[in-house]
Amino acid sequence: MSARITAVLRRRSPLVTAEAAATLHRMTEHADAPRWNGACGDRLVRADLEDLDRFREALAAGRRARAWRAPEPEVVAALAAAIPRVERYRATVPRKLDLAKDWAEVPTTSREDLAFSMHELMPDDADRSRMVVHPTSGTTGHAVFVPHHPVAGSAYLPLMEAAMEAHGVKVSPSARDVGTVQLHAQAFTLTYATVHAAWGNSGYAKVNLNAADWREPASRSRWLKAMAPLTFTGNPSAFAELLELAPAVKPHAMFSTAFALAPALAKKVSSRFGSPLIDWYSSIETGPVAYSCREGSFHVLPHDLHVEVVDAKGRPCAPGKTGEICVSGGRNPLLPLLRYRTGDRARLETKPCRCGDPRPRLEGLEGRAPVLLRAADGGPVATVDVSRALRDFAVAQHALVQRADGSVDLAVRPLPGWSVDTGRIAAALRGVFGSRAKIRVRSAARLAGRGSAAKVVAFRSELK
Repeated sequence: MSARITAVLRRRSPLVTAEAAATLHRMTEHADAPRWNGACGDRLVRADLEDLDRFREALAAGRRARAWRAPEPEVVAALAAAIPRVERYRATVPRKLDLAKDWAEVPTTSREDLAFSMHELMPDDADRSRMVVHPTSGTTGHAVFVPHHPVAGSAYLPLMEAAMEAHGVKVSPSARDVGTVQLHAQAFTLTYATVHAAWGNSGYAKVNLNAADWREPASRSRWLKAMAPLTFTGNPSAFAELLELAPAVKPHAMFSTAFALAPALAKKVSSRFGSPLIDWYSSIETGPVAYSCREGSFHVLPHDLHVEVVDAKGRPCAPGKTGEICVSGGRNPLLPLLRYRTGDRARLETKPCRCGDPRPRLEGLEGRAPVLLRAADGGPVATVDVSRALRDFAVAQHALVQRADGSVDLAVRPLPGWSVDTGRIAAALRGVFGSRAKIRVRSAARLAGRGSAAKVVAFRSELK
């Protein structure tokens, strides 16, 4: 196969160049390349790059201390324009309410709203012609399918640049480079390679370090060495696997996301590969929210996202008080967030940080600890593999508990108007936990939440 630009590639990546196509060919056709099972593209057009450049400029200008009780004027203006166009907000936000003055009176939204009422949260006049739907990973909660505009999907690249700059790293990818490799270490995940026009048309790959996805186990290290990616992204499990593989690579920076990164692991990975491992507080629905500075604090990063910490009634907590992280704004025109409760907990600190970044920071971040699950044969089970198995069913929420004896209890809440076959769900889970696993599945109209915000905990384990 040649490195020519096919009609399919042009449709997925409209701004691809011949040099970028050659890089893509090198990634996909290398003798040690993984077994690819998916395809993707950034769908960016020339005007989108201009939008992203403006975003970079505004991001740099927004690096300052911020108020914490009310959003910045730009965020207020954007949300004020969105409210009349969004069904849920028209019904819940009083017309005469002053967003800046009466912010605490604005009703909150939650992940449950995304799962059950996504159509009510999308603007009536949103341009869906270029919509890209991204499923949340389901690493720490039930998976939700989130609509994105291509610019919103690529805006994390300028945010990565800003976080790296805070760690003294500057990256300028070109079409000859592999800019990013996203690492996974699980039973199954989509794997693909593409190029990012927003990052110099450099290569991007999503790979699974599970040896079953490669021609032979040693192919993993050889391919990574040959690609020499400028950055890695992944979760702590993937970085632990990378540490075991120890490929001869020296990325400029690495980003860890999905759940809590243990300081000991971060230190080992950073030392082994000679680059900072930046902890990244992010989600598909919000995009990146905060990054870990050199002092280990999570600084709020995007200028267009208002971050607050609220109590059980949605009232802002004073600085230093622990509550639920709540975000508003963002750059996704298909899903303007208005006081969206993430389900994670922290306290908001506004005092200066020793790193020099004046932006507020989230301290004591909770809610992202990995959950230990085991298959019937004793092997590890990733929570994302469970979430993936459930995507084939009309499940909006789930609560899974693995008991001390290894048996699994799963409660599922179907989408409105749908029913689920609990027998088929149990069979799907045996494909994850093993044919000998004891699986019990029940369907419920509502799942009981736990904690002050009545959050439904998707995964729990009683294993020792």
